[in-house]
Amino acid sequence: MNTIPQFNNHQLVDILAYSPNPVAIYAGQELLIQNVNHVMLELWAKNKDITGLALENVLPELKESKVIAILKDVWQTGITFEGKDISTVVNKSGKLQTHFFDFSYKPLKNDKGEVYCILHTVNDVTERNINRIALQNAKKNETDLIKELAVNEELTATKKSLSKLNDELEKHIEYRTKQLAESESRLRYLLAQAPIAIAVLTGKDFIIETANSKILDAWGKSKKIIGKPLRNSLPELSGHYFFEILEEVFQSGKPFYGNEIKFLLKKNNKTEEVYANLVYQPFKNQDGFTTEIMLVANVVTEQVLSRKKVELAEEMMRFSVEAANVGTWFFDIKSRTFLGSPRFKQLYGYQENEQPGYLEYLSHVPTQYHNKINDEFENALKTGKRYELEHPINVKNENKTRWVRSLGKIYPDSCGHYSHFSGLMLDITEEKLDDLRKNDFIAMVSHELKTPLTTLKGYVQLLNAKVTEKDEKFHFNALNKIETQVNKMTEMINSFLNVSRLESSKINLNKRFFFLNDLIDDVTEEIELHASCNDLTITKDLKQVRVHADQEKINVVISNLISNAIKYSPLEKKIHIQCDLQENNALVSVKDEGMGIATADLEKLFERYFRVKNNQTRQISGFGIGLYLSYEIIERHHGKIWAESEIGKGATFYFSIPLNG
Repeated sequence: MNTIPQFNNHQLVDILAYSPNPVAIYAGQELLIQNVNHVMLELWAKNKDITGLALENVLPELKESKVIAILKDVWQTGITFEGKDISTVVNKSGKLQTHFFDFSYKPLKNDKGEVYCILHTVNDVTERNINRIALQNAKKNETDLIKELAVNEELTATKKSLSKLNDELEKHIEYRTKQLAESESRLRYLLAQAPIAIAVLTGKDFIIETANSKILDAWGKSKKIIGKPLRNSLPELSGHYFFEILEEVFQSGKPFYGNEIKFLLKKNNKTEEVYANLVYQPFKNQDGFTTEIMLVANVVTEQVLSRKKVELAEEMMRFSVEAANVGTWFFDIKSRTFLGSPRFKQLYGYQENEQPGYLEYLSHVPTQYHNKINDEFENALKTGKRYELEHPINVKNENKTRWVRSLGKIYPDSCGHYSHFSGLMLDITEEKLDDLRKNDFIAMVSHELKTPLTTLKGYVQLLNAKVTEKDEKFHFNALNKIETQVNKMTEMINSFLNVSRLESSKINLNKRFFFLNDLIDDVTEEIELHASCNDLTITKDLKQVRVHADQEKINVVISNLISNAIKYSPLEKKIHIQCDLQENNALVSVKDEGMGIATADLEKLFERYFRVKNNQTRQISGFGIGLYLSYEIIERHHGKIWAESEIGKGATFYFSIPLNG
């Protein structure tokens, strides 16, 4: 026994989309357009962008009629409203024509009897009405003829009158035949001179049966191709999905509609881009098999290219307007053309009438930043993420340096391929100089503090040794606490010095091969030895991973992450450390069961001097430089560092570095 197939909502919508009659679906009191097939779109002269909009906004002319009120009444009452033989003026191929329609506003209800949408169907009954009117006219003519014959009985009685009538009928037939021939001739002429491109393709080989001048011009071909297979006439389209669509239409018998489809066609021995709105309409025989496909194309190349130019101009104008006194730039990836606004040129020391290229601009950037700029460029090209970088500029013909922040994004063309960068540049010289002065001050103070601390630590160690010999427990514990505080201050000063070196680009990496898992063991043993908390539990899951990196700097990163995990965890501190391989990278994670981090703070964690501010963190010491220093170290190893967390569920910090970085 055959089962009746059950269609899901998407399949039912697809079926409605291919209905030969106009169909639309509305939902809600606002009559939002949920779905509309292409036939209804043609009737409305709209495109698919109207989906999701209110009907009265899409067709404001309906506000003047009772249509909107009727639809809202159908939604309220749940009662179907129908109309029969309604005459409407329709725009067909640029001509206004009167058509007749039957329509229905059918409310669809759920199991509770509540209306969840209205199905709007339209049936073009123009032919039926024309036939009805023609039949009425014929009957009227017949009645008139009978009356006329009754009045003129003498005409039927005389052979002469009949002969004359016969002659008139023959002349009338001849006249009508001539009119039909002229009508067919006019139709062929109109097809040839139509303002849109039209061709008729016959059979599976797509033989060009008819092609008007518009489509021949679009193809860059002459009438010689008529009667030949399309593949042979346009071989440049063989690698395009053009023929795949034709074959699908031929097999399925379903028309295809496409907007702004791009083709590369050879015209005058030159390949040109052509954009067109397409319709592939199949024609079937009595058995229901496709025999021909009519190709109707509206070539919109000029409009598309003009729109793209306008969009580009608007984009550049928008940047200029929104970023007053900010330089804007544009870089075409294919042609390598680089354009800068007047303010952009001014930042580099160029005059407004000068047109330097990308390499000329780059020559004003110190060489140590070139790799960073290229890396950011390649990363944006691969990922599509925003380009953002700070760097100095040696201003042309001026003995001064200007600091700038460059922001940009890569944009795709209509085919989805990345085509150009555009963005803006801000002058951050004063901001940067303030940071540099701060770093210089930190470096100076740190160096000044380091000397007495070193001396103080030496004396504490000597005293500690003496006290140990005499076994004076109180003095021994006190000196241990003093030494711990001295170590903390030394570590803090070293962190400030490292930040200062990072900012001045004076920190160097001394890379060598070592086992990362061994380094993690050493760091955790030292932390457990000096930890003041007896409830610290560190578990490890370490694979043997050999890396090429700066061992001392990676030591700093691991120490910072574990120290933070201890600092921001509850009394019973449970820390889990994992080291693993991930493709060609080493991946390390440090997980705690602490207070957790809010989502809004996760992206700011690695900024300089940033600290999470809440009631729990007020009593925890720190300057917000440990994670910033860790981030910079991992960045210089071409790695990645990030955190994942939820409030109250602890946090996990990760970093990965290349094995052979």
